[in-house]
Amino acid sequence: MRWTHPDHPGRIVRLGYCLNLRAVESAAELIESLREVVLPLRDRLGGGKSFGVGMYVPATLAAHLVSEDGSLERAELKRFLELEGLDAFTWNAFPYGDFQTDGLKEAVYEPTWLDARRARYTLDVARLAVAVAGDSARSHLSISTHGGRYGEWEGSEAERALGQLREVVEALEGLEGAPVVLSVEAEPFSSATDTRAAAAWVASLDSSRLELCLDCCHSAVEFEEVEEALALTRSSGLGKVQFSSALSLMNPADNPDGVEALLSMDEPRFLHQVTSSDPQTRAADISDLARALEEEGCWRELAEWRCHFHVPVDLERYEGLGTTTAHADDLVGGLLSQPSMWSHEELHLEIETYTWSVLPEASGASEGLTDALAREYAHVMGLLGGAGWEPE
Repeated sequence: MRWTHPDHPGRIVRLGYCLNLRAVESAAELIESLREVVLPLRDRLGGGKSFGVGMYVPATLAAHLVSEDGSLERAELKRFLELEGLDAFTWNAFPYGDFQTDGLKEAVYEPTWLDARRARYTLDVARLAVAVAGDSARSHLSISTHGGRYGEWEGSEAERALGQLREVVEALEGLEGAPVVLSVEAEPFSSATDTRAAAAWVASLDSSRLELCLDCCHSAVEFEEVEEALALTRSSGLGKVQFSSALSLMNPADNPDGVEALLSMDEPRFLHQVTSSDPQTRAADISDLARALEEEGCWRELAEWRCHFHVPVDLERYEGLGTTTAHADDLVGGLLSQPSMWSHEELHLEIETYTWSVLPEASGASEGLTDALAREYAHVMGLLGGAGWEPE
């Protein structure tokens, strides 16, 4: 969906939902996912001239689709998008594969930016994005990626990874078609743990094809101030925004039910880093928090815990816990009110709740995925409308 504002001529907000909530292995499965997830939303919400899609394909499928052997399937995907009026304006090249698989956890960062496979995957996604975009890309195509590796860099790793990233950026600069902007996403506990660290990595190359991806959930988990996060996007460039929400627990010492509710969210698939109002008190996952609580420590005495667990963005409360939706609202609201801070004519806005496969039934998934996603869309569209933006 494209949104315009009467006071900001030439500026466009593109809105879509990230398809990493579904695992696919073939072009046929990808098209079927578009048919089952996106088309019902398009029909319910109205696509206007086009209906935005946040695309995700794993590495093996991306490599096949850009190869000569995959040319027919690539053409079929392009025809399907055009026929159905779907606008594949933004892509996710973070999870290499097996994203919706138990046991993934921190392996989601593999291969790291030290590995040539990460570079090949990123460029395959870029070539595919350009190939299927056609004439729909007005400003740029955005691709999100992680900031290097899980954990901190060791020795000369940062320099080596930066060298490989430089080669990718140079290849993007030489790619024919719509400009592709690789957007580095800060991830808690990674080598780019917050927006400041991600911005520093982006600044190392000083290229218009390398900017930030601002993930609202991750920003909240790192307890970032809204003004600072927005200022960093202004100075480093903003390729895309992921509208997402984390879990929050206030005053855990006075809320044992909330503590138990958070501990019950532990599951074997995704990594759920836990932070607190004390920057030094952190746990790598909910299971690590549980072990820390069995020992003497200050966790229960802290003012707030936040957990990297993507939950529906329309909810202020979830399973007896709070959420950080207000933080996401403030970040995106700031961008909507000040298009002059954008680095492009377009703001790429992608809703990203990828955890539906592990959320309890009470989350709303039991009512039907289309209904649940439509509620999330309604929340974000309400922000857009409240700021004066109108569907094109």
